[in-house]
Amino acid sequence: MSAIVSRRTILKTLGLGAGFLPLLQAERAPAAAAGGFPKRLVTITWTDGIVPPDFYPAGAAGPLKDPLPAILQPLQEWSSNLIVLRSANDQTSPIDLTCMLDNNGSFGGHSAYPAVLTGYNAGAGPSIDQIIADDLSKNQNLSGAQLNVGCRPYGSSTTWRSAGQKNTSQTDPYKLFSNLFAGQSMPEAAVNALLQRRKSVLDFAGKELTRFASNLGTDDKLKVQAHLDSIRKLEMQLDSSTSSAACVPPSITPDKVNFNDVNNYPQHVAFMSDIVAAAIACDKARAITMDLIDDGGGNSLTFPWLDIPSPDYHAISHQGKEGYAQKTLIDQWFYKQAVAGLVSKLAATPEGSGSALDNTVILVASDMNEGSNHYVGSIPYVLIGSCGGFFKTGRLVTLPKQVPNNQLLTSLCHAMGVNVASVGDPKYTGDLDSALQG
Repeated sequence: MSAIVSRRTILKTLGLGAGFLPLLQAERAPAAAAGGFPKRLVTITWTDGIVPPDFYPAGAAGPLKDPLPAILQPLQEWSSNLIVLRSANDQTSPIDLTCMLDNNGSFGGHSAYPAVLTGYNAGAGPSIDQIIADDLSKNQNLSGAQLNVGCRPYGSSTTWRSAGQKNTSQTDPYKLFSNLFAGQSMPEAAVNALLQRRKSVLDFAGKELTRFASNLGTDDKLKVQAHLDSIRKLEMQLDSSTSSAACVPPSITPDKVNFNDVNNYPQHVAFMSDIVAAAIACDKARAITMDLIDDGGGNSLTFPWLDIPSPDYHAISHQGKEGYAQKTLIDQWFYKQAVAGLVSKLAATPEGSGSALDNTVILVASDMNEGSNHYVGSIPYVLIGSCGGFFKTGRLVTLPKQVPNNQLLTSLCHAMGVNVASVGDPKYTGDLDSALQG
């Protein structure tokens, strides 16, 4: 017999059907973390850049030092889960939207949303959430892995199905909640019965494999042992399964809130963050985008709850240094309300010996470097979560020269198990795997 025993050959010999293939996988599925739990990507985007001195950590590359800069302060508790990207010699980002720079769009920040997740100018191809969802559908027969939500995206979008076809973000949390969670509850007794049935199938497959291996040579026994190890890992996953406890839909007030009223914007953002967290805990989605402001700059979006009733966000961003104090306060609020709100819930959702945050990567991005100039070079990106151990977190990562965001997008696909050679415009190849893996 060949030294390589195929899973289908083993199943045929055992008299088992193809349905047992997932139970006998020696390798994890491409979108699964080391503990068998699914990997997820979440992107959170708002416009008008950041205030560089209040965003980028100072000092040399290496472990992030306390305290974090003002804008990132809401993530202080989870600093060990962060990767902040910075140029080696400047308080700026090393990541450019090169596809726009090369197409005479250097200061076209408000038209940059289509490039942030696609690596193409003007939405000329799919975004990484679409690429990942398509891969899950094709290779794992997993449909419905993509979720696109927003609070005030209006007609803009960072997520694209294909060239010239953007995905529409869902902005009504009531409808979204109903679509995701209506009628999905399962009694605890039924959950336990299902787990026991799955465990009995695993016990049977393990015993049959052990019997089968007794007549094999050394090399073939090693191959079968790999399958047995995989089965034991699945048993441990079922034993420690917390899905019935972790999958708790958020509480959505029964009173219809008018989300066109700017005073209700904080509640809107909180609702969406809660729903995204629950969608991850319940495995309703694995590639998620959340656009918080339209790419036009958040016109008419004021912040009375921060004692900033006027001017609006766009106008404040255009003030440059004169508006830095207010801009920092607003971006700090975004990191607290949208980002830290999601991070805290994922960190509190157990998965095996870790948490849902450990098996997730959150990308926080903007469409320009700083609001007063609309420059699409030096785009601020932050990563939160290791995506199942793919990224080495808790670090300030510096790069000696500017790179296209295509390389970052390619590494995010690699983290999710999608082994593409490149993302976006094929002129921009390479990845940031080695830098982000430490």
